[in-house]
Amino acid sequence: MLKKSCRLFLFLFFLSLFSTVLNAASARYRCMWRDDPATTMVIGWDQVAGSNPEVFYDVVDFGRQLNAYRFKQKPDRIISAKGMNNHFARLSGLKPNTVYYFVIRDSEGASQRMSFKTAPDTPNERFSVIAGGDSRNNREARRDANRLVSKLRPHLVLFNGDMTAGDTFEEWQDWFDDWQETIGSDGRLFPVLAARGNHESANSSITELFDVSNADVYYALTFGGNLFRIYTLNSLIPPGGSQRIWLEGDLSANQDVTWKMAQYHHAIRPHTSKKPEKDELLLNWATLFHKYQVALAMESDAHVVKLTYPIRPSRDPGSEEGFIRDDERGTVYIGEGCWGAPLREANDNKSWTRASGSFNQFNWIFIDREKIEIRTIRTDGALQVAEVSHNNIFEPPIGLVIWNPPSGDVLTIRKRHPKESEPAIAAPQQAQPGRPNVPAPETAAAALPPAANEPQPNPSDPNDWSAFPKLSPDETGNVLVKYNLTHACDVSVQLINQQWREMARIEFPRQTAGEAIKSLDVSRVPSGKYLLVVKGSGKLVRRYQLLVK
Repeated sequence: MLKKSCRLFLFLFFLSLFSTVLNAASARYRCMWRDDPATTMVIGWDQVAGSNPEVFYDVVDFGRQLNAYRFKQKPDRIISAKGMNNHFARLSGLKPNTVYYFVIRDSEGASQRMSFKTAPDTPNERFSVIAGGDSRNNREARRDANRLVSKLRPHLVLFNGDMTAGDTFEEWQDWFDDWQETIGSDGRLFPVLAARGNHESANSSITELFDVSNADVYYALTFGGNLFRIYTLNSLIPPGGSQRIWLEGDLSANQDVTWKMAQYHHAIRPHTSKKPEKDELLLNWATLFHKYQVALAMESDAHVVKLTYPIRPSRDPGSEEGFIRDDERGTVYIGEGCWGAPLREANDNKSWTRASGSFNQFNWIFIDREKIEIRTIRTDGALQVAEVSHNNIFEPPIGLVIWNPPSGDVLTIRKRHPKESEPAIAAPQQAQPGRPNVPAPETAAAALPPAANEPQPNPSDPNDWSAFPKLSPDETGNVLVKYNLTHACDVSVQLINQQWREMARIEFPRQTAGEAIKSLDVSRVPSGKYLLVVKGSGKLVRRYQLLVK
């Protein structure tokens, strides 16, 4: 009897070892989108051992019976990064609003059975979105927020940067280990759209770990047919130039979308005195948010909590820090990153601040055709929170703590119904003399009174710029721009195309009087002829014609 017991023990012991090997070949699972959310999905994982992995998937749950799955796919991209062997299988041709079950098999065995759900492709479906960022240091707070993702079961997660503190191999491996807490009780993975933060040392930290489609980490995806479009922007590279050109072009091309929203890392006007203002983001992005009616901007970096009233860029009386409240056509800004990073004091409120605080949190956002609802969720103590019903993911579960400041626990943005006489895009405001060029940018074709001693353009042909000095980029893509200031002022340099559209703008605040020379990088400007306009305090200083080949 003793020998039988020993044999049974040894059998079970070796069986457990064998089972461990079978399940250890892949780990650190994640899923993302880089194309149509209704018909595609990217499955990502770390292949820690084994070889020849393959994803088996189907709309029917066959558990780990691999031969029963109708579809299979090998990785489309394999890249070693942050000490992990990152594999990405880009699935396409999927059915909208459908659960797919999948297993990853390799030479050593099979993973657990997991699942994902494609996005609805109709604007009649309501969406649940979780948005936040800054999960750097406090792993327990980070895991709490992750557990709430698994319990709230959103359609997608928006994570706007600073996943780790030092961007090291070990930190990233810990981060993805912690991310497994977001997996639902039934094995469901919830897709994440990632932005870059300042603690990601390079764009590659995002592209190599989340298979982001654009190497510069700015991109956009539309959900629910034309219900909403999410813009993921990169505040760690110049916000003007090619990024601004792309942003305005995409916003202009997607004006039929009901809701436009943006996520990025740095807060334009942080609500803590510990963080600097980001005027370049106001100039290049916030003006476009207003011009093209972006309803919601999601920010991070400051490690505080904030909700604003709808605001727009302005220097009018009643404005503060370049913004003024505009309930009719303003953008709501929320944030500012408390997924586990060290909390700061929220001590820099503005006249247009709706509420602020300092605690671990993310935003839980519901989107439908008529409104956006925003709830701020306290994420500590996630183990005490129940799970939403799988049949109704919009009903707050028992134990969930929703922040309830004096302004209320739900911030609602309602669909705007413009009057028939109201233009689709608001008329731009003119810059005020003596102030930085912060309002919505003036039209490029606005009157440009000639500066003293400057050549005069051809009055019969506004596109004849031959009177102005010619500039051409050198082999590195740079041009030298010279101008003379009669007095100290804020300087702006505008790049205008032949259709009289502003393509880019660079600001040089608080420039001293006298001759100045600036080197401008135009390496990403498309080939063509441009007008380069230098202004001081909003007044014309110098014009050049720029020829880009």
